Amino acid sequence: MEAWYPGTVWKPRVKFAIMLSDWEGFHGRTTYASIGGCYYAARLAVGELLAKERRQATVVVLREAHPGYIMPVGVWQVRENVRNAVRHVPLKYNTLEEALTRIAGQFQIPLEHWVERSKLLRDALFQRRISDYFRG
Repeated sequence: MEAWYPGTVWKPRVKFAIMLSDWEGFHGRTTYASIGGCYYAARLAVGELLAKERRQATVVVLREAHPGYIMPVGVWQVRENVRNAVRHVPLKYNTLEEALTRIAGQFQIPLEHWVERSKLLRDALFQRRISDYFRG
């Protein structure tokens, strides 16, 4: 997901931040991602790590582009930043909510707007799981 603020190179005349999002499920995509090349750049970087580890995962990449972002090298920058992120020891949280609280402190756009526009986040936060029905 990306949020482009007013005054950035790609959105110089808008009056509010524009949020772009796309996703794919377990069975992949049948159409080109509406967010374009950055989607595939992030997917490649994550896919490289998951293939190396022989794992599957749900991954959400969030990015805010502020007016100071004057050289939009999007696809390259996204790919290399995601690769760099997965090279580091991850921060660990007990719940998705704890992780999102940490992330919310890094962004200017309220977390509710990110969740509202992300199918993967909405599913992870609100979709019931079969384990929800087990008594402990």
